[in-house]
Amino acid sequence: MLFTVASKKRISLMFLVRHGETRSNVEHRYHGQLDSPLTQRGIAQAHAIGRHLATVLGAQSVEIASSPQPRALRTAELIRHHLSGVESLRTDDRLCEVSIGDWEGLNHDEIIALAAGVFDGDGRWEWCFQAPGGETYEAFAGRVGEFLCDINSAQSQSLIVVSHGILSRVLRGLYAGLPRLLALTLPIPQDRIYRLSGGNIEEIKVHGDLRAPRILRAQPLPGLRLFVEFDDGVSGPAEIIDFIDTESAQRLRDETLYRQVQIDDFGAVRWITGGVLAPDALYEHLRNSPNSRIKSCF
Repeated sequence: MLFTVASKKRISLMFLVRHGETRSNVEHRYHGQLDSPLTQRGIAQAHAIGRHLATVLGAQSVEIASSPQPRALRTAELIRHHLSGVESLRTDDRLCEVSIGDWEGLNHDEIIALAAGVFDGDGRWEWCFQAPGGETYEAFAGRVGEFLCDINSAQSQSLIVVSHGILSRVLRGLYAGLPRLLALTLPIPQDRIYRLSGGNIEEIKVHGDLRAPRILRAQPLPGLRLFVEFDDGVSGPAEIIDFIDTESAQRLRDETLYRQVQIDDFGAVRWITGGVLAPDALYEHLRNSPNSRIKSCF
């Protein structure tokens, strides 16, 4: 996946990493500038990224810049463990995740109860800048842009940046000169490295035993069935009644509502009327289903 950088300035070499999976990710809670500890899979993801970077960088001199939030700093420390040429690991407040004010710690449904319709349409990508007491897009993009300008003008060696999901989207968007809405729809997996160099952004897949399944497509089918495709080639139909509660299933019997399906920032399939399918459960179901197709992309 490649983008063209709009700025005339160039970063010599940056590796952009999102923190590993956290407990709040598993619980589908938006934490913003609150914190949540890494899960065992999150720790494994950080180690896998560190091992991959070690093969790429060898003994080269490298710095690590991390968000000071514990989930990111813990990820940075685990990555550092695998690298022999780290000159420094520093924190930078400009790499903190966007503040979502009064909505920090809440899940999708709890936010909807406070602000109906906030996830509808294109607002689904802008919701985090609508939170009472939170950061605006302009303020958030301003501090991310300031960080980019500083390292563009001063960075002379490889830099590993460890941060958060929304920050990763905005940073890549600013670097590539993407329209705001397009930047906010960029994927934010926790088992990838983004390599920024020479005017391009490259997504690098990291192999690990605890890779998080990532849904690429969810297409509603008649009879409360759903065709799901994962990024490693696993795909097939699933009966959603096996995964959601009866009340949610009843609401989804309206065909119009059923077709309003989304993939949220946690990688789950979600409907605006309620009902959510976690990627892990769907992935295991499809891998064990005779109606599924399994074709590895790696």
